[in-house]
Amino acid sequence: MKVLALAGYDSFLNTARLIAPTFQRQGAEVEYALVRARKTKQITPEQVAELGIGRTIGEIDLIDFCESGAIAQYDIVLACLEGLSSRRLFQFLPEYGARRPVIISVYPGLVLRYLFDGLSTRAPADFLWLNCKRDMREYERMCDGYGIDASNARLFGNGSVLDKIQRESQASDNGPIVFFEQAVIPRHYHERRFLVEQLFTMARRHPSTEILIKARVNGGRATLHRTWYAIDSLFREVASDSGQSAPPNLNLTEESTSHLLARASLCLTVSSTVAVEALHAGIPTVIINDFGAHDDYGLQYFYGSGLLKSFDQIDLNNLPVVERSWLEEFTHDPTDTIDALVVEALAAAKSGATSAGPNNLHALHSRAFLDHLKKSESLRSIAARKFQARKGFFESLLKKIRG
Repeated sequence: MKVLALAGYDSFLNTARLIAPTFQRQGAEVEYALVRARKTKQITPEQVAELGIGRTIGEIDLIDFCESGAIAQYDIVLACLEGLSSRRLFQFLPEYGARRPVIISVYPGLVLRYLFDGLSTRAPADFLWLNCKRDMREYERMCDGYGIDASNARLFGNGSVLDKIQRESQASDNGPIVFFEQAVIPRHYHERRFLVEQLFTMARRHPSTEILIKARVNGGRATLHRTWYAIDSLFREVASDSGQSAPPNLNLTEESTSHLLARASLCLTVSSTVAVEALHAGIPTVIINDFGAHDDYGLQYFYGSGLLKSFDQIDLNNLPVVERSWLEEFTHDPTDTIDALVVEALAAAKSGATSAGPNNLHALHSRAFLDHLKKSESLRSIAARKFQARKGFFESLLKKIRG
């Protein structure tokens, strides 16, 4: 069996990397392809090398890859893709019919926002591996609304948890506090400046405690979301404006997330997937809520967890304990399910029997609306949702002139 793992960004590729060994243990051959989704840099060779990725067929244009028939040489496609690339995949696959590879769609992290947009985009997959019971329930509810079959959904879990954390023996007592930054959460200057200032204040309040800031990306590395205000620049700015150097116990770090979690005594973040990794490793975790209840920041995912605190509410002697009911609904350990899911996918590829996924395009749009769009738009532009752009005055005038 040949498996092709598709990914375009570092966290997506990391998820594919963590899933691949289970396929290989079942005798499958796994290759990787880096999917081009935008004109600017998505992932660097250094990032690929750091992940230890094996056989890669290089960077591909997903539409060209489908149209050329190259995708048909694979039995299974593991699609660790963002929304645009997922739409491109499913727009250009139907013509293959029985020769279509089995498609597994998997999320690289928590679904913090635009849940139904993401679910509808991935609904045509043969197998949709979801993160948690909440996602399963909402997918079933969406499918019921559109009269389509939700039986392609599977409870998988958070793929990053497959990277097991080996905790250091003294970490809980003597380990550092680690803040895990996100590129665009929070997004704006004053929010990000405040965040850094609060970390400076925390460091000065607890001079004997090491506090580390793990930036989402460093140097020339790339990621899906591009920050407007880099945290290392803000770090230097806050230190300069205070008229004194940064507290000696507060530092930026390029250490890997897994190594940091192995020795952290406390995980701080706004809404990073790292929070779930930390909780699975038994690390006390605080979700910073200073920036308010904005849907774009994703804190709603953590409502009911008992973990939300503002900086001035954090008490290192009385850290929050996660609510078990929230853990049951919003997290799942993929080690409980991955072996059975891989065996199922391999059996489906061997027999040619798949689930309901290919019939679920209606969640993206109806057949009638697709036919309407095809009158004026290419499939490539439909997948990119260019039809949603507002028609300009000059474009409308030109259309009238042309009759």
